[in-house]
Amino acid sequence: MTRTALVSGAGKGNGRAIALRLAANGYHVFLLGRDSGALAAVAAACVAHSGRADFMAGDLCHADDIASALDAARGRLGSIDVLVNNAGTSARGTVQDADLEDWRKVLDLNLWATIALTRGVLPGMIARRQGAVINISSISGRHSAGGDAIYAASKHALNGFTASLFEDVREFGIKVSCIMPGFVDTPMTAKLRRRHERMIGPEDIAACVDFVLASSARCCPTEIVIRPQFAP
Repeated sequence: MTRTALVSGAGKGNGRAIALRLAANGYHVFLLGRDSGALAAVAAACVAHSGRADFMAGDLCHADDIASALDAARGRLGSIDVLVNNAGTSARGTVQDADLEDWRKVLDLNLWATIALTRGVLPGMIARRQGAVINISSISGRHSAGGDAIYAASKHALNGFTASLFEDVREFGIKVSCIMPGFVDTPMTAKLRRRHERMIGPEDIAACVDFVLASSARCCPTEIVIRPQFAP
């Protein structure tokens, strides 16, 4: 039976690398993101990697789009074996100056969309007593800095959600993991004045997902912290 995976934020960066790795491993993947052109290109690349791929573009900050995406994914995949919550965004500003709309946008995508997608796939996983939910967080969920409250708050909350989720569903055989990267060379970090050649590659994040899924039924890598070997 073909294994299936739903990947959010799959049009570029980490999501693209994760989708390609899953496709290469034989998964039928369903890709979510905002840019239909980018998703189509990733889907075509997944098929070239001997995988099957479908996609749907939408805004995961909107409840209706999430409901439509889940319905479409179930329609194409049947059951969903793996959910990778990768979609995310960032905004900076001091707490006293940051626009409240920026807070809402970041928390909606980084946290609320993850919760909603997870809630959507859990009933099937619980019924089958198997599955995996992998949330792509950030080292900012462990360490905070001035001007980083919006992003850090979303990732601290995501880490807490993931840890509690594991406790809630572990007895159903569902793996739950939170991957916390340091600087990754993706479009989100493109404007940072850093040494990008020293950053983690998206393929390294995909390898972490692979590690979680390859772990035996006896264990679950609940947290993975991955940082650049050399400071960027």
